[in-house]
Amino acid sequence: MIAFGRRMVDNFGWRFLLLLASVYFGVKGLAYRIAHAAFLPYFRFKLGVDNATRFQSLFTVFLLPWSLKPFLGMLSDVLPIGGYHKRWYIQASVVVGVLACALLAAAPVGKVAGGVLAAVLFFLITVETAASDLLLEGMYSEKMVAVPESGSDMVTTVWSLYQVGTFFSALVVAGVADQDPANFFWVCLPIAGQLALPVGAGWLGEKSVVGGFRREKISANGRYFFLGSMMGASAIGLGAASLWASVLTQAVYSIIVGVVLCGMSLWLLPPMHGRAHVYMFLTCALNANIRGALDPFYTGDAKCNPTGPRFGLRFYLSWSAAVGSVAGLAGIAIFQVFLARTWYRRAFWTTTLLQVAAGAMDILIVERVNRRFGISDKAAYLLGDSIVQDVVLMMDAMPQIVLLSKLCPPGMEAVVYSLLAGFANFGEAVASSIGSLAIDQFGIRTPDDGTRCDFDNLSWLIFFCHVFLPVLTVPLTFVLVPAAKMTDDLFAVAGDGSGYELGDVTDGGEGGVSWGGDPAEPDTWVAPHETGGAPPSLPALDDVA
Repeated sequence: MIAFGRRMVDNFGWRFLLLLASVYFGVKGLAYRIAHAAFLPYFRFKLGVDNATRFQSLFTVFLLPWSLKPFLGMLSDVLPIGGYHKRWYIQASVVVGVLACALLAAAPVGKVAGGVLAAVLFFLITVETAASDLLLEGMYSEKMVAVPESGSDMVTTVWSLYQVGTFFSALVVAGVADQDPANFFWVCLPIAGQLALPVGAGWLGEKSVVGGFRREKISANGRYFFLGSMMGASAIGLGAASLWASVLTQAVYSIIVGVVLCGMSLWLLPPMHGRAHVYMFLTCALNANIRGALDPFYTGDAKCNPTGPRFGLRFYLSWSAAVGSVAGLAGIAIFQVFLARTWYRRAFWTTTLLQVAAGAMDILIVERVNRRFGISDKAAYLLGDSIVQDVVLMMDAMPQIVLLSKLCPPGMEAVVYSLLAGFANFGEAVASSIGSLAIDQFGIRTPDDGTRCDFDNLSWLIFFCHVFLPVLTVPLTFVLVPAAKMTDDLFAVAGDGSGYELGDVTDGGEGGVSWGGDPAEPDTWVAPHETGGAPPSLPALDDVA
């Protein structure tokens, strides 16, 4: 461990490593995960949003900034601010995140417009997380190119910082879980704000560039900008529908937009990449998020759910999350041992079936099967949701990460990766809107007048959303996923990468991997066939939910 740390300092410098810690341990691991945990107590107990479908719709808004990453990447690339592509965008996101935390902590924003303002503020916290994550990805990718002998050290560091941050966020939540939910954001506020210091000190290592709008980048790479812009507009539209439209309208809108985006991907992109976009979207969208029904079942009081688990928030939000973060690391190890060198298709359908089995464990608790065998609700929940599900979820994410990385042609990593990951992230937002409709259609009721909740069809809801829908993606793996091993060169296997070029490519001299180069700035432009013109793939899908 000491030798690893010294190697990282020697290769990348202590300033950049502290910047990584600021983003991945601080903002993404601590602040975002604390805000994620705060969503339940803030909306359900502070604001009184007891309606399960309304709660689910507002949660969809919280997730949407991850779907905006392709658009944010394009904007920062074509319109530098103050001579920098990244610095001032990150600083702006910090201001937005700090302001949101301050208002949620101190201002009487609670019941404004039925929780709409609070949902927008949660959205802004995710904006800081997604923007800083995106813009730092390009910087550390560039540094990996400059030091090829570092191998996967940078990726390991980023993952480790995030996982450790997630673990400590669970411990922080334990200290405030039973207090006023506003206290969550007094904790988040300085963590969200500290990123301004290393960025302001210039630790990004970003070079100053000539100002002005890069219109030529849009002209040269129109189809990618078009897809990214369409996804950004679709995400904003889904946010508006989630705030003000019915659950049926939300679901219909998200499904139609998803079909259109998938169709455009198949039309505009090479076959292998278009199919991957569709698969990533469907595998996420068909795993419907039903947090709005499960949260009140597990945490509802005796009036709402007389025979339910009635978990305290400290256990439900903190200790189970801490166990889950450790289980996630175990999932990475299990994948590495058993599936890392197998076929993509086998890895995907295997992890999908395991995920279905893990999701079905909620049914056992809802039907009280665990009690018949003398297993307490807490033990069953820790075993199922916190251990088995987190292990399987990480195992399911790993082949997606590998496929995303291997589909990135040399010199185009930022473009292709952002679009692929963006489709997966938008799929998760769609899954949340589908979950809202499913909760409503299955008759789950969580009234705010203190009367008994209706969870009679909860088992069927779980079966439909976490068993039936995900299983539909299994046959799709044989149509949409490349028939190759995870150790194969996908472009050699498919032979369809030749039509996947950008107009120009930059090595990130303007501050990271770019959405197209700028030959007008010769000191910052590197041709794809030259050294530095092909940065390595980015590491991982973003954490949502």
